[in-house]
Amino acid sequence: MREHVGKLEVGARIIVQFGNSKIVTAVVVSIHNSPPQKYQAKYILEILDEIPYFKSIHLDLFRWIADYYMCNIGEVLNIALPAGLKVSSLSKVQINPDFDHDELLTEREAEIIEEIKKHQALTYDELARLAEVKNPYSLIKALISKKAILVFEEVKDKYTPKIVKKVKLAAFYEEQENLKALIGILEKGKKVSQLNIILKYLSFVPVLKSAETNKKGIDKSIFNQDEGLSDSGLNTLIKNGIFETFNVTVSRFADVENTTEKYPELSETQSEAFQSIMAQIQEKDTVLLHGVTGSGKTEIYIRLIQQVLDSGSQVLYLLPEIALTTQILQRLRIVFGEKVGIYHSKFSDNERVEVWQGIAEGKFSFVVGVRSAIFLPFNNLGLIIVDEEHENSYKQFDPAPRYHARDVAMVIAKKHNAKVLLGSATPSIESMYNAKTGKYGLV
Repeated sequence: MREHVGKLEVGARIIVQFGNSKIVTAVVVSIHNSPPQKYQAKYILEILDEIPYFKSIHLDLFRWIADYYMCNIGEVLNIALPAGLKVSSLSKVQINPDFDHDELLTEREAEIIEEIKKHQALTYDELARLAEVKNPYSLIKALISKKAILVFEEVKDKYTPKIVKKVKLAAFYEEQENLKALIGILEKGKKVSQLNIILKYLSFVPVLKSAETNKKGIDKSIFNQDEGLSDSGLNTLIKNGIFETFNVTVSRFADVENTTEKYPELSETQSEAFQSIMAQIQEKDTVLLHGVTGSGKTEIYIRLIQQVLDSGSQVLYLLPEIALTTQILQRLRIVFGEKVGIYHSKFSDNERVEVWQGIAEGKFSFVVGVRSAIFLPFNNLGLIIVDEEHENSYKQFDPAPRYHARDVAMVIAKKHNAKVLLGSATPSIESMYNAKTGKYGLV
């Protein structure tokens, strides 16, 4: 279409129509003036990306994967992109529960949002009928860009945020005199249950020291942990306007206090291993760290990650499905805080989209993930760690591409001029062979 001339960029996602009703997402890999000779060209309905997600380095990787693992590049793209970034005839839209900027919407968009709310979710065809337009893609693109809606492909992928119910003191009782008067009234009236609830709240929230702390409140569930506190007492305080309830959307990541501690101190043996890795990684692109279970490989990883992040580069930490434990993630979040993104199949597709976009937009400089994380759009990788590199779950058997994440990681690293650290207590035969013959470093 002529209106797209000059707007297309290599690496951008576009919507293309096949047949009368089927639409698919495509990626621009080349811009030229030579029409196809053997088949009819498909017109572009909409350009989804003003700034392309994919750079030439990513497209080169996808071509390599298609060639090496003998599949179509479309099959690679299909598995590389989360469903939430692939618009198709099967796609549905829902309201983004985090959207609270109605002032950004035009009158027409606000009407559409209300319709989606009524139906909870709509297919593109249903949205087109309600909006009375033949082509709803411009409208959908605008709502996505304003983060008013989310796209999903299966009902099971529909994004449901994690909601925590909280309570806080009404603002009136942030004043010291008013709070003291309330406690006096409860004591005089022998309202022991309500008084205990107030005191419990004050033990968590120092309102008298800082009224600001009251705004965050505390989880309502905290009061259920004490047998001496009754639900009826709390409900009475809420009913009387002493407490206020509110909901907060929270991350599904493990709840870890962001202390951003310094990296852990290494033992003498760990320090020797770390120094050996640093020396060998200057000469070798890949180093194998062979250490028995419980020998402290994670502490060495943390020290290496810290150095790479301090240099301004990105880090990908791959774990097999079985090893992606809450304990490891908590340790990493304590040290690296909000820099860490997590890419894992247990999250909904829209949550994976958040991490994908976070990498593209620079929000995350460090990602922990399973094998599919190798497709994330990194632009400045410095280090890839493949922990438990011998695990069979790094290999995808079905569907195509039937890739091995450990081997693809080495190709990615070479394209980024990055380094790879393989870790295992029981290295694979091929990795140990490469280390023994000098292709890899060995620690």
